This record gives sequence, structure tokens and C-alpha cells, in this order.
Amino acid sequence: MKSKFVALALSLFLSQSVLAGGVGLSSTRVIYDGSKKEASLTVQNKSKTEEFLIQSWVDDAAGSKKTPFIITPPLFKLDPEKNNILRIVNITPGLPQDRESVYWVNVKAIPSKSDDSENKNVLQIAVRTRIKLFYRPAGLKGDVKTAPNELRFTRNGNQLRVDNPTVFNITFNQIFANDKEIEKAGMVPAKGSLNITLPAGVGSVSKIKYNAINDFGSSSEMMTKNVD
Repeated sequence: MKSKFVALALSLFLSQSVLAGGVGLSSTRVIYDGSKKEASLTVQNKSKTEEFLIQSWVDDAAGSKKTPFIITPPLFKLDPEKNNILRIVNITPGLPQDRESVYWVNVKAIPSKSDDSENKNVLQIAVRTRIKLFYRPAGLKGDVKTAPNELRFTRNGNQLRVDNPTVFNITFNQIFANDKEIEKAGMVPAKGSLNITLPAGVGSVSKIKYNAINDFGSSSEMMTKNVD
């Protein structure tokens, strides 16, 4: 049966991790080894019947597509129960070599529209999945596995300042102040800091419990640190 791909003017874009609309990714993050020519990510169509048009690109935290990276192929058809490999290539020199850099890989899956629905009111939902791309320069010193344990915490009023002296970006999975979980704490940039608003009524905080997301998308062990 002949199929046509359509991009709706009023598409609904949903940002989800890994699985969306029958299309999945092989990982929840991409680690780009600076000693390699490229990094890769597999796109999987788990549907038994539906084909998708897959559009992919790299942008920064602000959504700008002016980045040092390209993805190939940027646009392709993915048949039911098939996979395809995206290749991410750094085409512009000049990224910092003393720390990780962070960008985002975007994969949008646009479902096909069959001839049978040509004259019907059919809602087509284009789903976008967005995951972090960590560029890790060759020869970067430090151990990414122990980096989360190097975080330092300081309280200032209702703000918790988190300092990261390491060369790696550290993303919290869970963080607790007096057993109260801080929702959506986010990521502490390499050699940078993050300010987090403490939960209301948390009271005096002397220790913070937390864990972080590792290179494989799973969680590290829970750690406890004093608050200065």
C-alpha cells in the first residue's frame, strides 16, 4: 500500500525519554569520545505496522541549531520493525578541551498517512525525543565514575548552591534535603555551579543525600554530603 508522509501545521510535539510513538532510541544519552571521529545512536521502530519519517538534529540548551555537530542521515524513512544508525560528527574545532561540553540530540518521528485516510480527519502526532549529548575531549583528566562524590553544597537562605569542581557534567537523579526530595534538580555543569530552591518548610539542613545518572543512563549509589 502506498504511503505518504505529511507534516501537519499543528503537530503535537511530545518530549519523552527513549520511547515515543513506537520509535525508540538505543540509549538515554550520547557520550562522544573526542578521540573518535564520530558517535552513534540507533533509532528503532518497534511498531509492527507503522512506518515513520525520522528527522534528527543537534541543538544547544537554548534550542539553537548552530552547533559544532551534524547528524547523518538527517532525514530518512524507517519501516516497521527496522533500525537505523544515526552518526553524530563534530565538524568544527574549538570546543573546550579541559572539560565536557553539553548539547542535545533531537529525534522527531512523523507517522505516515495511508491513502485510506486521505479524505478523513485523522490526527497525526509527531513525537520528538530529546537526549543529552556529552562531548568528552580526548585525554580529559579525572574519573567520571567518582565525579558525583566531588560535589560541594552550600546553603544561602532558601537556595542550595552546588559546586562542581570536576571536568564532567553531573546530572542528579535524586536529591534529598532532610528526607524531602527536591524535584527536577537538573545538571551541575563541569567546573560550574547550580542553584537549587529548597522545598518549603525544610528547616535546618546539615546534610544532603543524592545520586546521579551515569554514562549508561542508570543511577549511581546514594551519597551523603555535609552542607556548609
